This record gives sequence, structure tokens and C-alpha cells, in this order.
Amino acid sequence: MKLTVKQTDIALGSMAALLFLYTCIRAMRLSITWDEAYTYIEFARNGKVFLRNYEMMSANNHLLNTALMVVFTKLFGLHEFAMRMPALMAHLLFLFFSARLLRNFDNRWLALSAFVILNVNPYLLDFFSLARGYGLSLGLMMASIYFFYLACTGVPKGRWSMVSMLFASLAVFANFVLLNYCLVLFGLLWLNAIRGAEATPLKAKVLAAIKNMAAPAIIMGGLLCVVIPVTLKLKEAGALFFGGESSFWSDTISTVTARCLYDQGYGHWIERIIKGFVLLVVLLAAVYYIWLLLRKKAGTVFFPVAMQLLLVLCSASTVVQHHLLHTPYLMDRTALFLVVLFTLVFVFFIGEVLKVRPAAAIAAHGSALLLLVHFVFCFNLGYVLEWKLDANTKEMLSDIEKIKKIPAGKETISIGIPLTFDPAINFYREKNNLLWLNTAWRNETGNMLHDYFCLRQQDLPEMNMDSVEIIKTYPSTGNILARPKYSPKEIKAELVRQLNFEAEKEGHFTMSPSIEYSPGFSYIVNDSITPDRSAVLAFYAEVQANDLSCNNLVMVLSFQDANGKLYSWQKAYVKDFIRNTTGWFRCSFTCIVPAGTKAGDEIKAYIWNPDKQGLFIRKMEFRWLAYKYR
Repeated sequence: MKLTVKQTDIALGSMAALLFLYTCIRAMRLSITWDEAYTYIEFARNGKVFLRNYEMMSANNHLLNTALMVVFTKLFGLHEFAMRMPALMAHLLFLFFSARLLRNFDNRWLALSAFVILNVNPYLLDFFSLARGYGLSLGLMMASIYFFYLACTGVPKGRWSMVSMLFASLAVFANFVLLNYCLVLFGLLWLNAIRGAEATPLKAKVLAAIKNMAAPAIIMGGLLCVVIPVTLKLKEAGALFFGGESSFWSDTISTVTARCLYDQGYGHWIERIIKGFVLLVVLLAAVYYIWLLLRKKAGTVFFPVAMQLLLVLCSASTVVQHHLLHTPYLMDRTALFLVVLFTLVFVFFIGEVLKVRPAAAIAAHGSALLLLVHFVFCFNLGYVLEWKLDANTKEMLSDIEKIKKIPAGKETISIGIPLTFDPAINFYREKNNLLWLNTAWRNETGNMLHDYFCLRQQDLPEMNMDSVEIIKTYPSTGNILARPKYSPKEIKAELVRQLNFEAEKEGHFTMSPSIEYSPGFSYIVNDSITPDRSAVLAFYAEVQANDLSCNNLVMVLSFQDANGKLYSWQKAYVKDFIRNTTGWFRCSFTCIVPAGTKAGDEIKAYIWNPDKQGLFIRKMEFRWLAYKYR
């Protein structure tokens, strides 16, 4: 049965619509993940796209994604769907341009199978529902590949080369890993420009190619001028740490293959078969194209050959980078663009072989069927594979809100958590205005001074389970909501200190951009004053701000020993408490006194102004709250 062009377009459009509906529903339903929340809290909500200072986690700032998060949260408010809209737009790009590219196959059934192979990878679809740069970069990369196809097959080549380069550059701003793709593509565009120049003498061909490549060269030069300095700063800060140190095969190929299998438990032999299949396709395609080259027919398959070169050279460049620049091998999500490139190599290779061996279509149709079955097994509206443990954060906080009891003597409750949960909890704390909840940071998970616990299964051995009451276990992740079994009889304020600025000329203390640290409290631990170490520190401040968008000030509680060595530093953002520019707002932050705190140690409480912004402070208070169980 032959399909018409119209039938093919309807089928492609229908599949695209269903896949886009899937990612939209997930973007609305999925609990915020660690990386999304961290990007918002540390960068997007403060309008930080290009950073002045770089640190270990600065690579979490995917420039284009962060910039679009800033725009969309300002336009539509703070919620998950607004933050994820750029990724959804990228999914539209991916679907549209992959369909436009594949509909050029003469065999329309192959076009449909190829679309399925390229688009139903569940691991790939995860990133089109998340506010990260990975999905955004892949949508832009697919647009770039489509216009590269037009540059290879149509006219005017110069215009399509420029558009392809523009989309590739935007993909790099979404994810710096795509710089490898961009550099290789730039070389292939030059090769295509020389190949397609109408002049006969080589010199004339080169001059014609230079003319056609002027705009792409300017785009590439501008990209490098921006990206290279940022990349060097990230490397110097130790931010480019995600990856492997073993080999390209074990770190890149093996990890991304395992991720695409989506923890379905098919067995290691399935993973080995898939990796063998990948290697076989790449080798067979290389042999076939070399055979065509020897027969002087390679010009008829320039685009499929270019896809093969893109995959091979991008892979090789990561190996060279590892050995020359000591960057880690790509792993997991950072290698996802190689999966897309391999898929294109595979379907275009089948498309070429199909012209002489019709039976080759079986490989494409069989692969499409297997991937569809795999997608059905992986279909879910509750989690993404990479951050599955974050799937219950929103539900956990909702459950706590229903049962919360704030102990007498405190203004907030605190949650004992591992690192896994802190950015997501703080995101919902701001989004849902949960001011009854203390700012959450990684901490001594098993400390019974916490009011509640959000735990993973692997945290349980660290807990004294005889002192813990499990409230709820979440089936999809095994995460646990719990609380201490025994409550304190009394919470006593053993130390109270206050600073009141109402006597100042303007009735408050003004933190101007020239002031980095506010007045605050310094307490040398004295056993006669605070004999009980089973205690929580509370730091309060009444503040007002003139500009909510530029108010990245931080409440700090720090601990250092008698030699001045800092051993604990915890923070809360002042911005979390300020709702408008006219009223005074009470900021509240508590932390548990670390177990190693001893007499002679110094505790400091102050407001830090790292970005040199403004704030008015009317009152500050510091309390040592001792827990009495008898």
C-alpha cells in the first residue's frame, strides 16, 4: 500500500500532536526537579544569565534556558509550566523539523518509521518537559540540521548555511556541549559551499565559497568570542565536573544506552546487543559511503555522509578534549545529542540502501515497532528518569501542610533532608508562599530536632528508627515522610539578643550597594549561658525593599572554631519573605546547632549583600532555643 503525500503529512502531524500533548501534560504535572529548582533559585529569579563570579555549580546555568526562564516567569508567573515552556517550544521545533526532514524520503512508510525512531525515545522526551538546556538545545539542533539539509540539496546555499549556523549557535547557548556539534557543522558547511560553488577553477570555487560562508563565519566568530571565555571560567572554577574518566565507550556509549532503556530491567544482554548494533550501523554506513566514493557516486549522498561525519567527528572531538584539555567524557544527558545524530545516521543509511535493497526497510520498521513497545512500557506522567527521586517533592509538602504543627517557641518548622531535596523544597516554599516552613538546606538528616523528615530509602540506615514515626511512603520512589516520635516538653530561649534601628535618623538601617555586610550578632559559645547543645538558632529580621527584582540578599548563620576555621555556614534568602515594596516584612531563619559545636566557638548572624543591592532593616533578633525533653 502506497501513501500519498497528504496521508504522510497527516500521519506525521498526528504522531507529533500526540507526542507534544504527552510532554505538555508532563510539564504541567511533574514535580520540579533538583536542577530546575537550583537554576531558578540561584540564577533565573535574580536575572543572572551572564555571571560575574563562577563557582562549582555555575555550569547549572544554561544561558539561553535561564534567560527564557526569566522572561516566561515574569510574563506568566512562577509555576512549573511557565518555566518549562521554552523546552516545550523546543519540542515543537524538534517535531516540526524532524518531520520536514524525514518526509523527503521517497519511501513514505520509511518516513513514518524514521519519525517514530527519532521521536519516541522516552529519555529524550523527558528533557522536552523540563526547564533545562538539554531539550532546548536539541530542538535548535534539529532546526539547524534541517537547514543544513536545504544547504546541501537546494539553493541559495549561502542563506540556508547562515540559518543553519544561527540555530546551531543558539543550541550552544542552550547547552555548551553542543559547541562540538557547532564546530563540526561549520566545517561541513564550508565543504558543502566549496562542493556547490558553480565556478570551475578551484580558486574561483574557494572565492565563491568564502562569499557564501561570510555570514556563517561571522556567526561562528561571535559565538566563540562569547562562549570560550565563559567556558574557561567554568573550567577554572571546577564547574565542568560532570562526566566520566574511564573511556568513551564505557562513560559515553554505555551510560546513554542504559538511560535510553529507562530502567526497564531488560537485562544486560539487551544493552550489549544495542551497543553492538550501534557500532555495526556506524561501520556499515562508513563502508557503504566509502564504496560510493570509490565509485565516484558520493556526491549523490552528501547529506547522509555529512550526518555520518557529524556523529563520528563529534564523538572523536570529545575524546580529543579529554586527552588534551582533561575534560570528562560525556555521560547520560550530556551525550543525548549523539543519540539524535546516530538515529539520523541510521535512518538515512537505511534510506540509501533501500534504493538498491528494498528488504532494508525491515530494519527501520522493526526498530520503530520495538521502540514503540518500549515507549509504552516507559509511559508515565509522574517522573523523569534522571531525577526520579524528585517525583514526590510537591506531594510531600502538600502532605506536611495538612498535618503541620509549629512547636511553641518557634515560628517555623524544619525538615530533615538529604541534598537530593533542598532546591525543590525551597522552590515550592517560594511558589506557594510557605512561610511556615524554614528554608531547607542539606543537613544532619537524622537529627531529632527537626520537626519532619523527607527521606530516601538509602537514608534509613543513618536514622535511629526507634525514634522515628513514618507518616507515609511514596510507592513510585520509595521516599518516606516521617517525624520524630518524641516531642520536646519545652523550647526555652536561653539567649536572646536584639538590634533595633528605629532610633536611626530614618528609623531604619540602610544597606546601600556599598555595604556588603549588615550589623549583626556575634556570640562566643559560653556553657554557663547556653549549657544545652540540643538547640536551634533562630535569626529574625524586619526588612523593606525598594526593588523586588534586585534583592538577592542573604541571611547567614555561620559557625567557626576558636582558630577561626569555618565549619558550618547556612543561609536563607531575604527575597523569599518580601511581597511588595511598601510594607515591612519579618524574615525568619533557623538552623540546628551543629553537633560539634563547643565552648569558645563563634556564631555569627548577619545579612550578606553579595550583589551590592539595597535593603532597609528595622529590627534584628537572635535566639538560642534549647529543646527540653524532661
